[in-house]
Amino acid sequence: MNNISNWGRWGTDDQRGSLNLLTPERVRQAASLIKTGKVYSLSMPLEANGPQWPMRHRTWKVTTHRGTGKSGPGAADDVLTMHSHSGTHMDALCHYFYDDQLYNGFKASEHITSQGITRNSIDNVPALVGRGVLLDIAAWKGVDHLLLGEGISADDLDQCAVAQGTVIQPGDMLLIRTGWMHIFSTDRAQYDGGEPGLDTSTLPWLKTNDVVAVGADNQAIEVLHSIPPDKLPFHEVAIRDLGIYLLENLQLDALAADKAYEFMLVVAPLRLTGGAGSPINPLAIS
Repeated sequence: MNNISNWGRWGTDDQRGSLNLLTPERVRQAASLIKTGKVYSLSMPLEANGPQWPMRHRTWKVTTHRGTGKSGPGAADDVLTMHSHSGTHMDALCHYFYDDQLYNGFKASEHITSQGITRNSIDNVPALVGRGVLLDIAAWKGVDHLLLGEGISADDLDQCAVAQGTVIQPGDMLLIRTGWMHIFSTDRAQYDGGEPGLDTSTLPWLKTNDVVAVGADNQAIEVLHSIPPDKLPFHEVAIRDLGIYLLENLQLDALAADKAYEFMLVVAPLRLTGGAGSPINPLAIS
């Protein structure tokens, strides 16, 4: 897969990757998709028992407060300790790499330290705003959810799109519904043990179609037979070679129920200086 690359496409110093495809014209076109004004939050609740990579520490929250039970003013606040990849989140282009190189050829050993990341960090992304497309693979296959370890191929994406009457366009943000979030609520151990997802045949497809971001209702977008896996081959190419953003642990059931297959999508990460990723609350507006 090393010959599939966007390095240098937007300049040798580029740190934005596929975000460069979201031109003002494409944002305006996405706004024209709004017909009903219905807004869908695609985020799972951010809480200790929310979905996240099982090897990570759970999100910890304590609420501080004063003035309760008394006359006069009072206040409440929260203290959070969490991984930036907790719950529904997006990966920065520095999150995953191989051979000591980040997206666009920056050396990981020069730019990643315990104090933060100085290339391709999440603060290079003010927002992803554009046309979102839902491919409901589970519904297309006629199942409640795909099976653990079940791969989704490029041909599957094409066939599902045709069945839905959906045309993939350059600059799209692609959301994949596998139905796997149902397993999160019914069998957490299975959810944490692997997942259905995209296989590596989809990587050339993503480049050919100039996809900006890929999201799914699972832990890592890609098919996993077990967690932790030995490696993440889809992550390697999508992030490091193509500069594509990954949106993980999405809740896509409401969109699917309404058969809302295209919409304006707004994804705004926290401006976390030097961060490897960020929690998000993606909004789909139909």
